[in-house]
Parts: sequence; structure tokens; C-alpha cells
Amino acid sequence: MTTVEVVLAGPAAGGGFVARDPGGRVLFVRHGLPGERVIAEITEEHPRWARADAIEILEPSPDRINPACPAAGPGGCGGCDFQHVDLAVQRNLKAMLLEEQLRRVAKIDHTVVVEAVEGAGLGNRTRIRFGVDELGRLGMRRHGSHDIVAIDHCPLGVEAIGDLDLDEEVWPAGADVEVVAVTGSAPIAYAVLDEEEGADDGESIDDLSPVGDDVISEEDDQVEDESGSGLLTTTVLGEEFTVSPGVFWQIHQRAPEVLTQAVLEGLDLREGDRVLDLYCGAGLFTLPIARLVGHSGRVIGIEAADVAAIDAIGNLGDLPQSRILNTTVTGASLRDHLAGASRCVLDPPRRGVDRSALLALAGSAVMERIVMVSCDPATFARDLRLLLDQGFSIASIRAFDLFEMTEHIEIVCVVTRSSSLH
Repeated sequence: MTTVEVVLAGPAAGGGFVARDPGGRVLFVRHGLPGERVIAEITEEHPRWARADAIEILEPSPDRINPACPAAGPGGCGGCDFQHVDLAVQRNLKAMLLEEQLRRVAKIDHTVVVEAVEGAGLGNRTRIRFGVDELGRLGMRRHGSHDIVAIDHCPLGVEAIGDLDLDEEVWPAGADVEVVAVTGSAPIAYAVLDEEEGADDGESIDDLSPVGDDVISEEDDQVEDESGSGLLTTTVLGEEFTVSPGVFWQIHQRAPEVLTQAVLEGLDLREGDRVLDLYCGAGLFTLPIARLVGHSGRVIGIEAADVAAIDAIGNLGDLPQSRILNTTVTGASLRDHLAGASRCVLDPPRRGVDRSALLALAGSAVMERIVMVSCDPATFARDLRLLLDQGFSIASIRAFDLFEMTEHIEIVCVVTRSSSLH
């Protein structure tokens, strides 16, 4: 492999830092920090740019720390971009990345503070995905590769994940093994074979493979944990939720509470309001919205993933002011549900919001307030630009550090528009 000596500049999307090789070609270098002089090994080449790993630090940044996990770093697990970076500095780097996307894509200058959450650091993820090697052993995939790095414990995971004896099972070669341990529910593990495109950043129940004696049962395609329930139950702000394995649920143990509070604050709900909750998943936001709008109000949740929609229906129970629709979010699917709705929540997967749906929301004469939730700064900035062009204004942009040790963040943005101006 080719190596070059370079000095690193600011962060770039993808977990690296920008540099230029002696010929002027742009490099995106992982495992470094701004201002560091490093020896970078080229890992992927293109005519005008290349990717590289910082394999030797010649002049380290004062913000560099020792990674907690021996698998983090060049040639190791690809899951952590920033284990070598002080937590406060991680948040500053993430703010820079979001601000750059807002400038470049949304065409606005907006200062962002990435907010820490209680208990920040390692041990916060309620879902960890392992790869499986050809011998059925667990590990983590190298960055940009299907190669497996042998590891049966990830320090990002909550304690309950580490309590499972996963290395005693033989897993299907080439599969992924997802381990989930939401607060208040026994941990479960299951193998994921083929992901469905339509799933909302999760998997269909039909794609879960039965493996092991006590971990999973084939009966009725129901994934079972050691207690045999096969379902995850958790409580968020006093509301109880049941979530099927494979259905999307926020990964950080504090995220459901933190994001729900931010969304409800952004919606500024009143009794009797009519609200749309698009890409509603298992109903994390839908249920508290239904409580707040009361029997005189209305909330409609729309979710494309079948099992997630079923979970949402169960979680909403018999609240007459709520309705869950199992369909894709598009302008056409919204057409019959916009009447009277003055507020909307958007919590799409990384690909962002369907353009026709955004235009339908903007075309509603009474839509006054939209809360956008996103884990992808680029698609968020794109969708925000469309709403700004349609007459909305930014009320607030908040960012939360709910993916420690990586470049990722969770964004909650509120845009508003006076219906009298439309």
C-alpha cells in the first residue's frame, strides 16, 4: 500500500479528516485529528481523491486520547470513527460537519451546538450488530469491508448485551447477528439474513433466522428471548411500548426520552390539534402526541414497515383520537389526511423524506409547524432547503450526541409558517 505524510485539516463526512497529498489530490483520512501530522496509508484510490488511514501519528493533537477498545483504529473494527477523540471535541467536530452541510446544501449559515446527554460515553447502545466469519464466530467488520475482526464484546453496548454468552453459539456464516437490550426488557439476539428495502432502518420479521436453542424459535416467525416472549417492552416518559425484534427503535438508551421531549416541545401542542406523524415506526412519538391532543384532537401515524405498523397499532391501543396507516409516505398517501392538520413530525430513515410528501405538506393551507428528526445531516439539509423555499422559517435546530464515538448525531429541527401567509 502507498503511504504519504500529510497534515490534517477539518472533518469530512465519513469519519475522516481532509488532507492533500504531495500532488494536491484530496485525501479523506480516518483515525486522525485536525492539525495532526501523520503517515497515511491509502486504502481507496480515485483520480481526484482517495481514502486513507492514519497509521502513524508524527505530531499528535492534544485532543487525542487512547481508545478504550483494542479493535478501534486502522485495520480494526469500522464502527467507531472517534474513539481516539475527547468527547467534548467529538461534539465540536460533529457540529462542524452539520454546519458545513447546512452551508453547502441548505444554503444557510447556522451555528449548532451538539448537546451531550446524561451518562455520555461508552456503554449506551441498546443494539449492537456483529458479523459472522466462515467458522460461525462473531466479530466486527473492518471499515468498508466484509472482513471480520474477531471480537465478541463491544464497549459501546449496554451492560445487558455483554451479559449474553454470544460466543457459545454457532451462528450462520456470512450473516449478521443483532443483539438488542432496551431498558426494562431482557436482551435477545437474532441472526439477520436478508434486509428488506422497505424496512425503516430495521429488518422485516421474515428476515430473522432461527439460530441456537434458547435464543430464537421458528414458531410463527416469532423471535424469542430467554423468557420466551419474543418481544421487547420498555417505558418512555411513563408510556409503555412493545417493540418486535427487527423493528426500528432508537439505538441510544437515552434517545427515546431525549428525542420525545424535544419533539413534543417543538410541536407546541394544544388540546384539539390535528397532527401527522410520518415514518412513525412503533409509535414512539405518536402515543404521547395522542395523549396531549386529547379526544378532541387527532393524530395519524404513517409507517411503511409492516411489523412496525402492527407494533404502533398495539402501542396506541384503543385511543380513539389515533390512527396508524401501514403505507409508504408520499404525496399521494398524504392527500386524504392533510385536512385540518396544522402540525407534523418527520422522522425518516437516512435517505430522507419523499419529495412529493414534502411538497404536499408545504401545499397545505393550514400546516403551520413541522418538526424534522434526522440522523443524516446531508439529507436533512436537502429537505430543510425545500421547506424553506416553500415559505417555512427555522424556529430552532438542535443536535444531540446520541452516537458517541462516531461522526453521527441526531437532529431535531422546528420549522414554522403562519397559515395566514399561505
